[in-house]
Amino acid sequence: LLVIPAVVILVVWMIVSTPTAAMKERSDNQHYVCTTGGFTGEPGGYIFFGILVGYGSLVLLFGMFLSIATRNVPSMFNESKLVAISIYNLAFLCIVIIPVFLVVNPYNPFIAWILRTCAILYAFTATLVLQFLPPFIGIFLFDKGKDVRVFKSNLSNSPVIGSNN
Repeated sequence: LLVIPAVVILVVWMIVSTPTAAMKERSDNQHYVCTTGGFTGEPGGYIFFGILVGYGSLVLLFGMFLSIATRNVPSMFNESKLVAISIYNLAFLCIVIIPVFLVVNPYNPFIAWILRTCAILYAFTATLVLQFLPPFIGIFLFDKGKDVRVFKSNLSNSPVIGSNN
């Protein structure tokens, strides 16, 4: 449901500011460079990029609100802290990489491409590791892969409310 506005932004962006290939001189050679064309010309790409980043920031703020609101909910697999760490990681990465990319890209597109690619790979890998490694360790290292039906808290000898026992 939260993807629909992002898709609408992207579709409008492609209709209004169509990406085009333009011949530009880079390092004394002529190269095709992807630029913004369509109805808006060059500034349209930056405007729609800002709109998309703004919407993504709102989604991240909503995720931070949800992780803070659900941090004290008792549950066997309460992931609010992991989600919060992932959100902070992505927000910090966006705050650092986007300006650096926009500054480096006109001077050396290859280094800008390397920075963007490394940032995407890091964000994807860190989020997956933060979300799936703790439950994996809990299930396979601590519980040894047993089929545990009743979760016993370390604080008492009684089962947690809502369990099968």
